Amino acid sequence: MPRFMQQSKIWKKLKKPLMVGFYIIASLVVCFASLYATDGGAEVIFSEILSAFSALAIFATALFNYVDNISKDVSSIQGDGDKISKALGGLSALKKEVIVNAGLILALLIMELALKGISKSISPDKIPFQSFYWVVFSLRFSFFTLAILAVSEQIRGFLVAIDYRDVIHAGKSSKK
Repeated sequence: MPRFMQQSKIWKKLKKPLMVGFYIIASLVVCFASLYATDGGAEVIFSEILSAFSALAIFATALFNYVDNISKDVSSIQGDGDKISKALGGLSALKKEVIVNAGLILALLIMELALKGISKSISPDKIPFQSFYWVVFSLRFSFFTLAILAVSEQIRGFLVAIDYRDVIHAGKSSKK
């Protein structure tokens, strides 16, 4: 195998984690820079945004039910067994992806709330450095933006599930 091909495979494996890492760092820097530039005034805006975190978790878990119902619809279809098996395999992989993403979003929510608790539990006279609260707040915001990235993957999966549902309904209506 040519050397270029080997590097290409390595890049494929590293590309997504690098992008996620860049995404986290960028959101952390943007949040901290905004807080610094506004002398903390932007905290109100970011706090309002962070209040939507639980809604992201609810969305992520609700998608599983939708995909599961589509799987049940596919399994009840009469027709080409190979195609139905492939569809069920694809939906099964999608359900696993939904579960992994929902778990990630819930873990990020828990970590964000833990950081919020930590920042509230430290008394002002024991703050390790001057911008401590802004750093913690920026970390919380980066967890939120990572959850948004995971939700965007969920939306992609949702669109695939809608396509499956359209195919199912088209197949049912053509048999009538």
